[in-house]
Amino acid sequence: MQKSHILRKEHLEMLPNFFFSILGGIICAANLNTIIVPLKLYNGGFVGISQVLSDLAINVLHLNIPQTFNLAGVMMLILNIPLMLVAYREISRTFFLKTVLTVASQSMAMTIIPVPTTPLIEDYLTACILGGLIAGSGIGLTLRSGGSGGGTDIIGVYLSKKYPNMSVGKLGISVSSIVFIYCLFRFEVAIVVYSVIFSAATSLVVDRTHYQNIKSSAMIFTKHPEVADTIVQLLHRGVTCWQGYGAYTHEQSYIFMTVVSKFEINRIKRIVRDIDPQAFIIINDRLDISGNFIKRL
Repeated sequence: MQKSHILRKEHLEMLPNFFFSILGGIICAANLNTIIVPLKLYNGGFVGISQVLSDLAINVLHLNIPQTFNLAGVMMLILNIPLMLVAYREISRTFFLKTVLTVASQSMAMTIIPVPTTPLIEDYLTACILGGLIAGSGIGLTLRSGGSGGGTDIIGVYLSKKYPNMSVGKLGISVSSIVFIYCLFRFEVAIVVYSVIFSAATSLVVDRTHYQNIKSSAMIFTKHPEVADTIVQLLHRGVTCWQGYGAYTHEQSYIFMTVVSKFEINRIKRIVRDIDPQAFIIINDRLDISGNFIKRL
């Protein structure tokens, strides 16, 4: 009965994550249209590939597209359709739903928000650093809410489950190299250099805000033995158990230790507090772990 109550409570607390998934997509789109595109810079990942396709459509196929309209938003939506199937089948339905919300909101915002005819920030280096911070924060917001912005985010999250040393930011840089090779032949070298700086800044911020890349240990002191079973059943994490006693009170106590991603820390705290409000919890971040540790997203 208590476990079902905890699950219902968790489902209600997940509702704000859907809002943050949409907000993260809008932030990325607004940053791209107002700071990056006016300077003719290119993003990395699938957004950059969408920009490349947009450039080909306008300059090779000579489609009549208004200057203030960002065709890359439509291209990105089309490219993400097959990846949505990967998110649905290989990751989780919740991740899929949040990703759909993010991609839809980002694509819509990219097509609705007008591109300024003159850059808001004319200095390239300042625009790259500021744009990278904003873009990385937007992507990190969607990832921390349990979804993604599509494209390399989906592939990165999927691969991070399979390979412990893989991260979303690292994959983003790898895929971005395709975009930058195209830019190298198409534009001036300066455009390529500044685009690389923007993508690198974005990737660094993503890896700092993406909690799934941070491993933490939790040590729990409680008098309720059911805490361990609840963690195993709801978080699907292994728990090591000891029995001890307080040196001052000489009262018996259970000591449970588990390793989780930082993304799961708040959830494990809620689970423990719902069972034992008096429990004592110690969290240790930035662990170096080898062995059977599964990234759960």
